[in-house]
Parts: sequence; structure tokens; C-alpha cells
Amino acid sequence: MTSRLFFLGRTPELSIAELSSFTSSIIPLNPDIVQIDSPFMADGSVLSDVESINLLGGVVKIATVVERTNTLDPMRLIAHFDRSKNKVAFTISGYGVDAKTISVLDQEIKSLYSSSHIASRFLLPHDGSIVSSVAIVKEHVEEVVIVKNVSGYIIGKTTAIQPFEQWNERDYHRPNASPKAGMLPPKIARMVVNIGLGTESVRKTLLDPFCGMGTICAEAALRGVNAIGSDIDSKSVEKAKKNISWVLSRYKLVSSVRIFEGDATHIDEYIDKNSIDTIVTEPYLAPANVDFREIHNIIKGLEKLYIGCFRSWANVLKDNGVVVIAFPSFTTPKTVYSVKKVVDTCETLGYTKVLGPITYGRPQAVVQRNFYIFKRI
Repeated sequence: MTSRLFFLGRTPELSIAELSSFTSSIIPLNPDIVQIDSPFMADGSVLSDVESINLLGGVVKIATVVERTNTLDPMRLIAHFDRSKNKVAFTISGYGVDAKTISVLDQEIKSLYSSSHIASRFLLPHDGSIVSSVAIVKEHVEEVVIVKNVSGYIIGKTTAIQPFEQWNERDYHRPNASPKAGMLPPKIARMVVNIGLGTESVRKTLLDPFCGMGTICAEAALRGVNAIGSDIDSKSVEKAKKNISWVLSRYKLVSSVRIFEGDATHIDEYIDKNSIDTIVTEPYLAPANVDFREIHNIIKGLEKLYIGCFRSWANVLKDNGVVVIAFPSFTTPKTVYSVKKVVDTCETLGYTKVLGPITYGRPQAVVQRNFYIFKRI
């Protein structure tokens, strides 16, 4: 079985949770890289590396393991680049390998090409020892990766890179792209959608009862499932409808997406009982400017809101239905405030906690998102 290296994005814990929805064969090599030895599958099919990275939101690069070694020999490394062309463009990224070593290897490999009368050029990392994925694509270079571990070095050949242009398009070029800080980006939306859906998406229905601009529903549609989104704010609903129409048209999707105005705490008044496979949502998290003199009242209000939601959602979720939700926490110099009562209460409402908290956000941010996964029992 061919081993592959998956290079994780900026939220590695959430990336691993996403990967775990598709495979249990995950071997952590360091906080940002995992090795997977089993075939990567979704909806009953084995996916290529390009198909895999197009599916995932939390993986920036995939490489096939081509060698394990105790020494970095340029003669061995050059064998993993294409030598059939008259001109070669290559690069090496080192993980746990210093920039000077990478630079020396680049020069030595270029010399080997020259001795074989092959023109070559190499791309050095802009900073450190890792070449950016954007540079690899735009400069049209082959990449070999070197990952240092306790037993030596793992050598990999890059086979797939995250389609960053598509992610940027959906983030910044949809009809209603909000410049408001803190909005859930499409990559994170895809990650939590994948966590909620798991490896099988056929004939599933996903609900986002705080749909906002429709980002989660859009990523669900791109995954091929039917999606339902609601929001209590009529302006958000109209913007979400335009964004969804754009995504469906832009990517020629056939998924059914329904967006409507509704209260998340009474969602069972709008949706059939036991009809939803998964709820994936980022609810209302906090006032725009948190007044910590009112933090206890803010927490109480949020707990009331979320418990009301979970009570209503239990009526529309199927047995073993999954909820992926972000809860806020508020950090002050002295303490961290959270909606702990909601987590503790969920079991009495017919849920069991599967995973969480997984924190997403800047470490210095006052309000942090903490993703939880619950299952209706």
C-alpha cells in the first residue's frame, strides 16, 4: 500500500478531525503533517490525490512517499524528478530540515542536471525551508518534500495542491462577500461540513439554522448533498440566496438548496420530523463589542439560545444524526468564560458529545470559536 503525506492547514486539530471522518489510518508525524496508509475513500469510491484535496478544506498539499532514508543524497533525490525533458524546473521543501541544507541540495541537484546536459532551474523557499503551494503552482515546478522524523527522513513527491484560486473565488468573489471580520471562511465551512457528513454523502440532507451568507450550505452543495439554510435576519437570507444561486450556477451543481427566514430555536415548525442527517452551523456568537462588565448576562443569554436550539433540533434530526457547532469562549487576562452549561445539558436533551472543543481562531482573539460534535441518541 502506498503511503501518502497530508500537509495540514492553519487549524491542524480541525484538519485531523476532518480527515478522521474519512479514514482511521492517520499517523501523526508532527503537528502539521500526517501519514495515511489506507486508500482515501468517499461515497464508496477510492479517490485520487487530486480528488482528495479538492474534497478537503483542511489539507494544503499531498505527497506520495517515495523513499525513507538516513542520509540526504542528491543522487538519490534527483531520481524522483522527471529527467526525460530537456529543461527541468524543480524545488525541495524541508520540514524539520534547515534552509541552508535545502539550498545546498538544490545547488547539487542543479549541478547533476548540468553534468547530464539538462537545463534546469530551481525555486528556493521565500522564507525558511518550505516553498509555498502558490509558488509551486504559479512557477510550474516539480516538488520533492523532505520530512525529518526520529528514524531519519521521509522523502515524498508532491502529487496534489489545494485549489487555492477556487477557494479565493468563493471567499471574495461571490455576490455577497462580507468584509466583516470573523465570518466563517469557505475552507473552514467545508471542513465542518465534511465532519458532519462523513464518508457517505449520497441522499443526505444538511441543515444550517444560522446560515448567514450561506457559506456552509454552499459547501454542502459542492459536496453533493441537499442543503437547507435558515436565518432570523431577512437581509442575510436574501444575500444567502444570491450566493447560493451563484455557486450552483458557477459550478453547475444539481444539489437542492432551500433558504428561508426562520428562528433556529423553533426550526421544528418549518422542517419535517426526523428528516435531517446533520446540522452544521456557526450560531450567533457574541455582540460586536463585548462588554465584559456584562459577560455573565451575555453567557446566560447565549446558553438559553443554544439550549433552545438543541431542544428544537432533536425533533428534526434522524436517529444518530450529527451536530457540528461552534460555541464561543471569551478570554480575559484573568479567566476564560464559556457556555459550559450547554455542553453539560445536551445529554439530557438526547445528545452525546463525540468531540470537542476544537479551537479555531487567532490565539490573541478575545472571542474564540470552539467546535463541538454531538450525536443524537
